[in-house]
Amino acid sequence: MSGTLVHVGVRTTNLEQSIRFWRDALGLKLASQMDGCYDLTDGYHNFRVFQHNGPSRPSHVGGMLDYLHIGVRVPDLQEAAQRCDALGFQIIWDGVDGGKAYDPSSPPSESFKVEDPDGIVVDVTASDDQWPGVQLRGRDGG
Repeated sequence: MSGTLVHVGVRTTNLEQSIRFWRDALGLKLASQMDGCYDLTDGYHNFRVFQHNGPSRPSHVGGMLDYLHIGVRVPDLQEAAQRCDALGFQIIWDGVDGGKAYDPSSPPSESFKVEDPDGIVVDVTASDDQWPGVQLRGRDGG
């Protein structure tokens, strides 16, 4: 028996800022919107972003000390890095496999790490084989 990962949900302290990150900077598509939540998708997985309305949360450990991170494949790595930078999302590391400090004048060629508005680290790559065990369909959705 084999399970299939189909849904990830995160609660955010600023819903609109998080949607700018996941949709506008990284290119996930809007599937639906309800009061206090957005459903985004890559065509295979549901990524739900909720507005956190509870008591104050403990601060998130981010950067290279993250306890949670998410991987995203994009069609054009340099374009994604430029969008993140233009929208004010700081790239914290150039290269998932032990890279160097990010330099905007020398765009990443393999991958980069960026934090979402709540400090969740996102590994961004254009490679089809970044993560072992993942078999991706074509970039056109087929």
